[in-house]
Amino acid sequence: MSDPLVPSSLAAFLAVAQEGGFTAAARVHGLSQSALTVSVRKLEEELGTTLLVRTARGAALTSTGEALRRHALSIERTLAEARREIVGLEEEPRGRFTLGVHESLASYFLPSFMGRFASDHPGIEIQLHNANSREVLNAVVERRVDVGLVVHPDPHPDCVISRLFKDSVGIVGLDPLIGRRSARTVLETHALIHVPQLRQTQWILATLAQQDLRPSRELPCSSMELVKSLVLDGAGVGILPYRVAHHRVEPGRLRALGKGAPRVEDEISLVRRADLHVTRAARLLLDGLMARGADLR
Repeated sequence: MSDPLVPSSLAAFLAVAQEGGFTAAARVHGLSQSALTVSVRKLEEELGTTLLVRTARGAALTSTGEALRRHALSIERTLAEARREIVGLEEEPRGRFTLGVHESLASYFLPSFMGRFASDHPGIEIQLHNANSREVLNAVVERRVDVGLVVHPDPHPDCVISRLFKDSVGIVGLDPLIGRRSARTVLETHALIHVPQLRQTQWILATLAQQDLRPSRELPCSSMELVKSLVLDGAGVGILPYRVAHHRVEPGRLRALGKGAPRVEDEISLVRRADLHVTRAARLLLDGLMARGADLR
């Protein structure tokens, strides 16, 4: 018989049409003539037409039967193509995924991952969605993003959260600028550059106020990369994740503000929906991201 995805009555009709009669179709496909007859009659009743007429040699197609045969063969081919594609998506390393990640985190996480992954798995396409961690988590929940790299994700009943590695957020500056000076001296004489929307920034600023270590002036920015650029230019000290601060910067050029300066411990996690359809390609992506996270521990 035809592909099991093809409706049984249509498959029975095709068997009779292709073999030229009920007897031949029953013999070739291992079915009873009565079952084939019932299936074809049911199809004729549904369509309101006569599809086959019996002849001395078996059965012949009517004009409507010939029209249905052409369409049925097209349906059979389409379903076969669908089966091959579905099997391919389930079992072969093929697919398209959207990865959500903050640009600053992506700047040091992805360069050692994307190129190698693309080379190893050319059939898997990764698109990027850049946003802050809270927005990435929301995008995962809303199915706009398949997988997210998120800093301090809030628990969500629909999500699976896998811890990757840790980082710290603190105040950093050029080594000659900080030197052996106390946190108070540095903050009293240099601008504090930061991204005010970040929760880590807000906590550090609140802690500085509690310790009566208010900076002489603040310089708010729109991105951590801009904070880093200004810090490297000597415009002041900045609130930055240490991994972001030191990425592609020669060792010893930057240092953290000394004893007493507040810092926040960050944890970066991989987030996906619990009901994500984990095909072979999805598993390769998840395993690859977990392995990259292990490299950064």
